[in-house]
Amino acid sequence: MALIAPELVRSAVRVRNASAQVWGTGFGYARPDHYDSNGPEPESDTDEQQEPWRLWFVTCAHVIDAIEKPQTGIPQPSVYVEMNETASSGGRVPIAYPAGSWIRHQGWTERRSRLGPLAPGSYTPDDAAVDVAVTAAPMHLERFRRLDWWGFAPKFHLTKAAMSPQHPRDRPVSEGDAVFVLGFPVGYYADVRNWPVVRQGVVAQIEPYLRGSARTFLIDGSVFGGNSGGPVVTIPQPLATTGTRQFKKTALIGMVSGCRLEPALGENADLGIVVPLDTIDEVINTAIPNLRA
Repeated sequence: MALIAPELVRSAVRVRNASAQVWGTGFGYARPDHYDSNGPEPESDTDEQQEPWRLWFVTCAHVIDAIEKPQTGIPQPSVYVEMNETASSGGRVPIAYPAGSWIRHQGWTERRSRLGPLAPGSYTPDDAAVDVAVTAAPMHLERFRRLDWWGFAPKFHLTKAAMSPQHPRDRPVSEGDAVFVLGFPVGYYADVRNWPVVRQGVVAQIEPYLRGSARTFLIDGSVFGGNSGGPVVTIPQPLATTGTRQFKKTALIGMVSGCRLEPALGENADLGIVVPLDTIDEVINTAIPNLRA
């Protein structure tokens, strides 16, 4: 029995430059323009009935910055998202789409303007909180129905409002809950199928985020270079502790931004920093008016 649908695994895409060098992970994120982050509940498809969805590609701003920075021997610093397309033979072949203009979180742009590019090892929680870049898919959503790929639809979105009901025992996500992290750590991918790596972890700390004292939350799980921009999804729970809610759905709760480092040695502490969906929606909402102009 699979705990995550194959089409959601395939929602992760490689983010690379014009020379096919992979810099990180991204994913497809579908939603209507008029989107209320207080809903829909993960079980609802009401937005699909109200208006067409627009497809977005989402990744970390630091991934896009790294690609767009001029590099020796790379004539075009263009950003590409790469996924699988079904071939006439019935197999799958990777296909890359040149992405358009990437919109970064305003807070990230302000930090870069004030502090300059990130130095290695200097990544902070304040950086992670605004480390988001989005771009609208280069063609209508219908085009992607022919791909061996799909993005996260609204029924799979789990925002802060949906994670913070009035009664604590009704919270669908809390510390200790299991999650999957999808992506391409250290640039790894299967040569033929371009298949993401799925790794398991647990929610390590989310209460400060739900209470409003933090802008990100933590997962306990190994994340490495290349995981940046990868989606984090819940794992359906077969059981629930007395007094808590059993969460039966797979849901997207955020995106890997980076990892916490052990202070003394600067080594990976196996704590991944996750940017929540609400921050991603903030950036999309600022990008929509430019599409309509």
